[in-house]
Amino acid sequence: MHPRPPPGAQSRDPASGRKPVSEAAFVRRPRRRSHPVAKGGSRIFTIIGAGIAAVLLIYVLTVIVVLPRLRIARIHVQADFEISRQELLELAGFTGRTHFFSFRSGETAARLLEHPMIKTASVRKIFPDGVRLDLQRRRPLALTVLVRNGRLVPAALDEEGMIYDAGLHLAEMDLPLITGVEFQGNPVGSRMPEMLQGFLQSLYRLRLEEPRLFDRISELQVVPRRNSGFDILMFTADYRIPVRLGSEITAEQCRWSLMVLDVLAQQGISERVAEVDFRSGEIVYRMKEEIHGR
Repeated sequence: MHPRPPPGAQSRDPASGRKPVSEAAFVRRPRRRSHPVAKGGSRIFTIIGAGIAAVLLIYVLTVIVVLPRLRIARIHVQADFEISRQELLELAGFTGRTHFFSFRSGETAARLLEHPMIKTASVRKIFPDGVRLDLQRRRPLALTVLVRNGRLVPAALDEEGMIYDAGLHLAEMDLPLITGVEFQGNPVGSRMPEMLQGFLQSLYRLRLEEPRLFDRISELQVVPRRNSGFDILMFTADYRIPVRLGSEITAEQCRWSLMVLDVLAQQGISERVAEVDFRSGEIVYRMKEEIHGR
C-alpha cells in the first residue's frame, strides 16, 4: 500500500522520476511584434514625397505665374563716353514694361550699334530683374570736311571709315585731314567710299607702329586716277611740298619722304619743287617747270 502524497504536491512518474504533465497545461508561443524601423521608414518616405510634391508645385507656380511677370527694373551702364541715359534707354528700346524673359540681348545690342558713336555693345541679363550694358566708343583716326549750311565743318572718322561725329568741337583735334572726298546730305552715320578702306587700314597701322611719323602728317588728299583707282597726296606739318603715294601708306614711304623733304630744304630748292613722287619706289620730284629724277 503506497502512502498518499500531501495535498498540493504533484506526483512523479515512478519509472522516470519526472512530474506528469497536466492535461490543462499548454505551450505559449511568443507574439509577433511590429518592427519599429519599418514604421519609421514609411513615415520618412511619406515626408520626402510630400516635400517633392510641394517643391514641384512651387516650381510650376513660379514658371506659370511669377516668372512671366518679372520686369526689368535695374539697368547698369558702363560706357567710355558721355551719352544721356534717356537717349540710351530709348535707343536700346527699354520701356517700363520690358519683361525679363521676353528680353532679347542680341536684338538690343544690334539697336545700340545703330548709333554711329558706338563701336561695340555687349548686353547681358542679370537675374531676376537686371540688365548690364557695356559700350565702347569709336576712336578718331582722321578728320574730313563736310559742308553744312554753306560752312565747312570737320567730321571724325575711324579706321573702319565710319563718320561718327561732326561739329566745330573737333577743330582742335591734331589729326590728319583727309580731303578730296565729296559727300551728299548728312554723312554722319555712313562710311567713307569702299575703295578707301585699304588706305584707312594702312593709316591705322602706321599710327600703331610709328606714331611719330603719323603725327607729322597734316593732310592726305585723295586724287582719282584717270582710268581707275586713286593716289594719295601727303602733306606734312613741316613742308608744303606734297608727296604722291599709291593707294596705301607705309612707314617706309613716310620715312624716306620726310628725309627727301629735309634734303630739299637744306639745298634751298624746296620752293621750286612742285611735287615728290614716291609711287614707283624711286624718288621722283617735279619742279615747277620740268621733271627730274634722283
